[in-house]
Amino acid sequence: MKSCTRIEIVIETPLVDKMIEVLRKARAPGYTLLQDVRGAGDRGVRRGDALVGDSSNSLFIIACDDEQAIERIVEGVRPLLSRSGGICLTSAANWLRH
Repeated sequence: MKSCTRIEIVIETPLVDKMIEVLRKARAPGYTLLQDVRGAGDRGVRRGDALVGDSSNSLFIIACDDEQAIERIVEGVRPLLSRSGGICLTSAANWLRH
């Protein structure tokens, strides 16, 4: 296994394309995207179904072992979160490479 940083970003679904562009520019090694996630936070409940349409959330999961790329990702997502809310979490993880 290899040490890495796990980055989890919950963002409003209409910003997914902008988030993908941030990850591309940051040279992220890849990402997993889960759409229509649900939960509750300071902006209320997000149901994650068709009833909420464009106000649903999406989750990005990134495993990255490049410190500069991690900083670029975190700084790139900050303006998107400040505009519409969401969350970005980072944590130490172990990457089981295949």
